[in-house]
Formats: sequence, C-alpha cells, structure tokens
Amino acid sequence: MILTSLLRGALGQSRRLLFRIALFAAFCLAVAPASAFAQAKVATVDFQRAINEVAEGKRAKANLEKMHADKKSAIDKLGVKVQTMQTDYEKQALLMSDESRRSAEEQLYMATAQYQQAAAQAEGEFQQAYMQAMEALLTKMRKIVVTLGTERGYTVVLEVTEGGVIYSVPSIDVTDELIKRYNEQNPSK
Repeated sequence: MILTSLLRGALGQSRRLLFRIALFAAFCLAVAPASAFAQAKVATVDFQRAINEVAEGKRAKANLEKMHADKKSAIDKLGVKVQTMQTDYEKQALLMSDESRRSAEEQLYMATAQYQQAAAQAEGEFQQAYMQAMEALLTKMRKIVVTLGTERGYTVVLEVTEGGVIYSVPSIDVTDELIKRYNEQNPSK
C-alpha cells in the first residue's frame, strides 16, 4: 500500500515535469522568430549506403567476406572432427573398458572445448576486423561530410540510418556527393 502510493506520487511528479517541459518547448517555439528557422540549412547523408557503394567499402566487404568464409571453413572442419569423435565414441562406448571410456570422454571433451574456443576466437577476430574496417571508412567519410557541409553552408547534416530521420526530400541528401568525393580522394588500389 505504501509502495503503491509512493509510485503514484513519483508518476504524478514525472507527468508534471514532462508537462512543464512540453509547455516550455511550445512557448519557445511560439516566440521564436520564423527567420531563425528559415536560416537553418539542413542536409542528410546515408553512411551505410555510402560504405556499400564506395570502392574501398566494396573492397573491405569482399575482404571481410573472404575472412569470414576462411574462418568458417576452419571451424567447420573442427566441428566435423568433434562430431566424428562423438559418433565413434557412441558406437564403441559399451565395448570399451572403464579406462578407455574415460580417456575417450576426456579427448571428446577437450576436442569440444577446442572447437568452442576456436569458434569464439574466430568470431572475435572477425568482429574486430569489421569494426576496424568500418571505423576507418567512417572516419574518412565524416571528414568529407564536414568539408561538404562547410562549403555549402549547412547548419546541420543528419545521418539518415542512425539519426532517426523518418523523411527527407531527396534534394537535401548529400550521399551521392560523399561517394563521389570519397572515391576521388581514395582511389582504388
């Protein structure tokens, strides 16, 4: 009962605070001069599309896919080895002596642990390589967008994928220009 009344009081305070914030925001918008909004120049950019379309991004994607396939192949081989050991053990377990059975179980346990460790390590290495490749691309792209925004006098450039932009007219999208400049500044090797 006490907890319920405390919760009601806290919720009531939260609602009042949200109402006050909303009221203040509405007041600010009402008294702000229309010219303040007219002076804002906004652009959007889609970094995900740019990463997928620039030559260096395509190269990075191909390298990452090859790395993933190579690691998956090695892990799959270990998995087949463990599965074969499991099948052999199940077929022969009843015929084995206690000592042989314990030894086979220990080998199977070690092989399974090795497989799991190799899979986790491969995943970690892949994630690290992916993050490094994406960070390198994004660092270069951000510099280009800052230059582009400065040249064109944008007040703000919003990232479409991560920025929560629900709608924008295509005319304010600078992604094509980013891709063009990126490829010019980072020629294919």
